[in-house]
Amino acid sequence: MNAEQTELFRVAILRVLDANRTRYGIGIVAMGHHLNLFGFNIAMFKGDVQAFHDAIADALQYLCDKDLVEEALKVVSKENRAWRIASAGIAYIDQRG
Repeated sequence: MNAEQTELFRVAILRVLDANRTRYGIGIVAMGHHLNLFGFNIAMFKGDVQAFHDAIADALQYLCDKDLVEEALKVVSKENRAWRIASAGIAYIDQRG
């Protein structure tokens, strides 16, 4: 992805998380399904599901570093990671319209 696509990808992730404002968050696999609505899918990664999920994880880490997203801590299973939008992420999305 080029710089513009990367930015749109990150904003799409924020929009997916914004639509799911639960305290439980959403995982990478589910997020991948929702990103199809924004035109981001496995086909962009030559059908490589792991590459798609890795791109989502990288974008989530970037957004966490910017305090726009936070990881929802799972009490029962730490392996099943999930993320939710932070208040700064909500403000960012609200400003963009």
